[in-house]
Amino acid sequence: MKALTIPGVPLAMEQDGWWLDAPADKTEQRRKVRRLDGGKALLLLALIALGDVLVWDTVAGLNIAIFFGAVLFAGLGLAWPRLTVRTRVGIATGAVLSLLPLIELVQPLSLLIALVGLSLCTAAIAGVSRLDLLRGAARLWWVAPAQTFQDGAQGARQLSDLNLARMDLRSLVMTWGVPAGTSLIFALLIIAANPVLDRWVSGITAVELPVPNWWRVWFWLFLAATIWPTLVTWRMRERLRARKPQHATVRREGVINAGSVARSLIAFNALFAVQTGMDVLFLYGDAGLPDGISPAAYAHRGAYPLLVTALLAGLFAVMARPFLAGRSVLRWLMLIWLAQTMALVVASVWRLDVYVDAFGLTRLRLAAYIWMVLVAAGLGLVVWQIWRDKPAAWMMLRSGVMGAGVLYLCAFVSFDAAVARHNLSQPVHEDMFMLCQLSEDVIPAMASTFGHNWSAACASEYTQPHLFQPDNWREWGFRNWRTRNSLTSMLTDPAMP
Repeated sequence: MKALTIPGVPLAMEQDGWWLDAPADKTEQRRKVRRLDGGKALLLLALIALGDVLVWDTVAGLNIAIFFGAVLFAGLGLAWPRLTVRTRVGIATGAVLSLLPLIELVQPLSLLIALVGLSLCTAAIAGVSRLDLLRGAARLWWVAPAQTFQDGAQGARQLSDLNLARMDLRSLVMTWGVPAGTSLIFALLIIAANPVLDRWVSGITAVELPVPNWWRVWFWLFLAATIWPTLVTWRMRERLRARKPQHATVRREGVINAGSVARSLIAFNALFAVQTGMDVLFLYGDAGLPDGISPAAYAHRGAYPLLVTALLAGLFAVMARPFLAGRSVLRWLMLIWLAQTMALVVASVWRLDVYVDAFGLTRLRLAAYIWMVLVAAGLGLVVWQIWRDKPAAWMMLRSGVMGAGVLYLCAFVSFDAAVARHNLSQPVHEDMFMLCQLSEDVIPAMASTFGHNWSAACASEYTQPHLFQPDNWREWGFRNWRTRNSLTSMLTDPAMP
């Protein structure tokens, strides 16, 4: 008889809905659950062994991506029958996209992307709907350890229930007492009479068992605690998609109200107009700066504070938006102020560009370029939201997707290589001490500039970048492979015609 499934029914009621189905044998159900848990335990041991072979005592590289993928696809395989085709394809695609940055290079950003992406995939495997997927992925970080602890405690209780009384000792003694006892006596007598057997037994008993590496044992336990929730995702479904009851609240007027927003916008527009006018004079125009203030100093002084100003402006615009409805004057004041804020962001980019021309590029300055473009795009979304009267959720969703997309792309870009290429293309801005402290990604640019003796440009061998050579395939990385190939092609002398 096919089981009746009612969508949306909580798991507890679904399991307790005995009146909707034919009577079931509880003993058979327990045996089925034990068989399933036994199979998952064997799979857990196999994944722990795989993690030990791939990860233990090796440099992080391709092995991390393979191990993460094996764990996730093991959980997907167990949940395969109850997932739709669309969900399976989405989970597999999300897993591949999450692991690609790890294949490129294992770094904090790629690890963060992988953990967030695999958390979303695990929540989807558990049966969490798309609307609850972000909440389920966040809840997974404390629900999964709780599930591991709960199942571990239950397994310990089951082992403790296997007492000697339930093993029927009398039957065991009656069956094996005489054969085992007499066989042991005869074996001892034969060994005493046979020197060859005695030497063999002495050699076996003289073998010393290796002392366990307790750090490795703790590593196995950590792997077990991490892998197990992925194999039992269905048990966590209700807790992952749990929602707090929503209570109707009455909006009370606070310090941000229509009057305070109007006065703030008038003051903000006046203040920003002063800064915008000075930028037009000193940055874009030919007006001379006061004595003691160089163009580079003027640019550097305002690049980052103005960026913070733009962020605060965007936050205030989001908070003040509910008070703009039906007030066209406030709406236009807000749009004019946001336009001035975007002008400040453009000025910040200009300032940073002037400073980079004077003192060169660094990781922080390159990240500032990206951050300024993101802020400008976010302000553009706020302007469009106010102009088209879109809800705040519309803007927050698109801003979040845009920020996540930029972070994902940054995982495939080497900031160090970009810094080295830019600075070495302008010899007047060479800062070899800074370049020599960067990663191996700067070596191709340095070799292109200095040739075979690129390492001599560094102060000492302790401050120069070192090219990593993987010992085996587990430590392989795509970016490191490209760096090694590029360096080899640069330093290999061309064949004589």
